Amino acid sequence: MKEIFHWVPWFRELSRKIVEGGEQYLIDKARAVTWRETKPQEKEHEQKQELISGEDHWIDPFSFLYTLAGKNTTNQRRFVYPSVHKEFGLDKGGPDVPDPTDADLYVFPRPTRGSFLFHTGTTEHFDLLWRLFRQTQMEVAKINADDFRDVLGIPRVGVSSLTQALCLANAHTFLPADKFSMALTGVLPTTASISKQQSTLSLSDYVSFMRGASDLFAGCHLYEIGRFLYEHGRDDDGLISDKSRYFQISTKVTGREGVDKWTDFQHENAVWTGGPGSNRDFRIDAPKRGDIMLVRLGTETGKGIGVVLRNDYRDQGGYSPERRLHVLWINREESALSINRLAGLTEAHAKTQWAFSTSYGPSFDLIRHLGGRAPDPDDISNVDESVTQDRDSETRRLHPLNQILYGPPGTGKTWSTVSRAVAIVEGRSVEEVAEEEKQEGRDSIKTKFDAFRRDRQITMTTFHQNYAYEDFVEGIRPVIREDGGGRVAYELRPGVLREMADTASKNLREATVGTGRPDVERLATGFLESLEDRLDAGESVALDVPQGKGPFFFRRVRRSSSGELLGVDLKGPAGGRPRLSLGVLRRDYWAFRDRQIQSPEDIRPVRSGAVQKSGRVLHFALLQRMKDYHKGEWNTEKHEPADAKNFVLIIDEINRGNIARIFGELITLVEESRRIGGSDETRVRLPYSGDEFGVPENLYIIGTMNTADRSIALLDTALRRRFEFEEMMPKSSLVKRVVDGVNIETLLNRMNDRIRFLRDREHQIGHTYFLDVKDIEGLKKAFQNRIVPLLQEYFYDDWARIDEVLGHNGFIETVKRPDGLSDALVDPQQKAYEVLSFVDPEAKKKWDSPVSYQKIYDKKAGGGDKPSETGAKEEAETGRAGGG
Repeated sequence: MKEIFHWVPWFRELSRKIVEGGEQYLIDKARAVTWRETKPQEKEHEQKQELISGEDHWIDPFSFLYTLAGKNTTNQRRFVYPSVHKEFGLDKGGPDVPDPTDADLYVFPRPTRGSFLFHTGTTEHFDLLWRLFRQTQMEVAKINADDFRDVLGIPRVGVSSLTQALCLANAHTFLPADKFSMALTGVLPTTASISKQQSTLSLSDYVSFMRGASDLFAGCHLYEIGRFLYEHGRDDDGLISDKSRYFQISTKVTGREGVDKWTDFQHENAVWTGGPGSNRDFRIDAPKRGDIMLVRLGTETGKGIGVVLRNDYRDQGGYSPERRLHVLWINREESALSINRLAGLTEAHAKTQWAFSTSYGPSFDLIRHLGGRAPDPDDISNVDESVTQDRDSETRRLHPLNQILYGPPGTGKTWSTVSRAVAIVEGRSVEEVAEEEKQEGRDSIKTKFDAFRRDRQITMTTFHQNYAYEDFVEGIRPVIREDGGGRVAYELRPGVLREMADTASKNLREATVGTGRPDVERLATGFLESLEDRLDAGESVALDVPQGKGPFFFRRVRRSSSGELLGVDLKGPAGGRPRLSLGVLRRDYWAFRDRQIQSPEDIRPVRSGAVQKSGRVLHFALLQRMKDYHKGEWNTEKHEPADAKNFVLIIDEINRGNIARIFGELITLVEESRRIGGSDETRVRLPYSGDEFGVPENLYIIGTMNTADRSIALLDTALRRRFEFEEMMPKSSLVKRVVDGVNIETLLNRMNDRIRFLRDREHQIGHTYFLDVKDIEGLKKAFQNRIVPLLQEYFYDDWARIDEVLGHNGFIETVKRPDGLSDALVDPQQKAYEVLSFVDPEAKKKWDSPVSYQKIYDKKAGGGDKPSETGAKEEAETGRAGGG
């Protein structure tokens, strides 16, 4: 049923054309669309006049899309959508823009109220609606939080209608927060907050809701999530209910073909089979709407979980090659399974359900929450003993592994990293820590943060132009020898990332305890450390090798410069000093213990040419010694797991560094799937030390980015793909107070309104500059020491524009032209400016006067809000261009 989501590219292309064409284009096209099948003409005219309003004939794109979506009867869709398709030229859009002739197959967000208009019949919100609509075609991180809030405040607009319209414009980026999404209340904390903030919902809360939904429906697109919630909400008992049964099916359509059809299953939102064969349990017509499909490849790999939407085999009379079992995916991520007996398409027995529930825990929690029956992964009473008891204990992440907070100076980015880092380390949500901060004060959070820094669970660094790979990962650095000669030596030192990664990896190993078999990393570490203790005590320890191959003795346990275990060095006959690798122990121990490796010839090289024949013999002997340690010393000791911990690396000013130079080849290692323990775990060999290195899944990275220092558009693409971005803009409400007659909130808003037009929104002034302002003296210092220098930097000493920002309040003075300058050399109209003196007695009176600050936002305070002729012209032109 691949047609069910064809509306996504259709509406996206329509929205793109609207943004490209602009206001008049939309008016012309909306007039040309056939909105009614029957005439009289005046009704058609009335319909268009409601949509195209005012004497100047204007229209906003949200109202257009929402009105189009409201044409949801079969008869209306039959002629409205083809008309739009033709008039907007979507028929020339290629295969990615499907023909809407069968538009009744589409199910997309549709309005339920009588009016589909976002405006109030006037042009009051015209620019605002167009501005936000243009932003829908960008990443969610670039949406202006103020514009989102202001559109939500329009009388005819609510959370449901706005988010539905956003989804129509860009279904890849937006998910409706409507009555159907309320089914997630209780499983997503943000859902409850949305229902309470129907007119004041913040963009950050909406983004948190979508992020939580994406985590819950792993691997699914937002529009797929929206369709599932719609189908679940419109069924009386819910799409998933206690009547839902579990079925299993392989992605190999038939065993004879041996072709993995998972890619096709995902693309077509369906599963199918090559025929019933001879298996009597093969009931392709049994699954019905609401039943749950457990999709697997072989007996050890889960591919995903879908909920049956329609079964062609059931509805159309049995098997046929073109028929499908249509599903809505609720999880499309691969995961290892622990099952060993599956056959055909059959109702999944308890063992299969349990195996999937241990690997897809959050999805089964969702099924249970929506009313379905789901096995308890901790209850294995119905599972036979052949099923291993290894299970995935990882809970759904509360925080993204990689995130960047970005915004203008003074918006609290670095400040926010403190509470976020504490939340990550403590395993709590940001909201919980924020509430604690509100109740107990900022000092309580800062005290925790400092303690975690001392314990090396949190580390901070700052990128700058000279910051390099050697600082971040590892490098060779000069040191003065301690022998008193003053000579310079060079040693290899780990950088901040490597130090944090090594510490986090060690904790990850020490916190891992298997059921029946220990973590091989922890076992190998224990083995080498035990051997190292014996050597340090002066004991001579031999390595037993086949007769005629020795004698060999352990010389030392080899470590890197940062203390990481690497392997052992031996002392052999005739002075030979072979080196054995920890990597071979990690890779081959379980195969050796389970007798899959029965001779030295069965040991593969770590890399090409790394283990020759003699080396294989020695590694075989070392594996035997590790097995003896495991059976004896390891099992007689009590190995309690360490407490699992999270670690946080904070990178301040991340955009000021050369990302390619600093990360080097390691940029790919920070991806979630490539972390140690991830589905595509990746390690690299470092160029300086030669050590094997990976980034563990318990190391979180938080970056901050000052958009005034360098535009986010210029940020390294490799970094943008691997980090989640959260915008932090000025919040004037946090300085909502009056100081000696000066309204600080209004003052800040007025200056930022002007900066958005005279510069751009990324160069606004942050609210933190005014947090500590308690009196006029503090306000004066804020302007003299921070605000005015910041404006100088923003406008490159263009004092005329700085004067515009300050509302011509007198802080910027015009310098009198010196006598004797030739008109041939100096334009008579040219003006020169300088900042009002800080020390002149008369000037100090202005700095100390509340009226000077009131003039920035209040004309009545002295007429200071009147812009110059030049400034007014520039501001008007910027406004027409859509600035701000």
